[in-house]
Amino acid sequence: MHHNGHTWWDICREVRLSPSTLSNIIKSEAGYVEDSENQLAGKSKETKALALFAENEEPLEVAIELNISTDEAINFYQKFQRLKCIPLEDRQIKLTHEIKQLEAEKSRTYSQLINLRNLVIESYRMLEFYKTECERLLVLYCQRRQLYLQ
Repeated sequence: MHHNGHTWWDICREVRLSPSTLSNIIKSEAGYVEDSENQLAGKSKETKALALFAENEEPLEVAIELNISTDEAINFYQKFQRLKCIPLEDRQIKLTHEIKQLEAEKSRTYSQLINLRNLVIESYRMLEFYKTECERLLVLYCQRRQLYLQ
């Protein structure tokens, strides 16, 4: 089916295999992967279980394959889940720290914007004052000039 262009999901549904098992079969057929038994030879049952969980095997399948109790398989699976979550927790801590930094920067920027707005308002008032003064002085100059010409 794989060589005939069927999708992985179609093959998995048709032959009732998990995607990881199908992947292993296709890879081993192509010569990409050495036998998983050889890779895990001499490893503890916990290590073997973690490797199987990483290949998307279910706790029941792992218990059967490694000949361990279901309680032991579930215990290994819980450890596997905790190990998978550690990078996510680290990332969450880093993101929380970045968010706090961004919020602090936002507050500083908002403060600076308020200060700039106040400066613009004050500058506008000063310009209005100087405009009024210039107009007053221009009127005085024109009046003085008319008096001088008379």
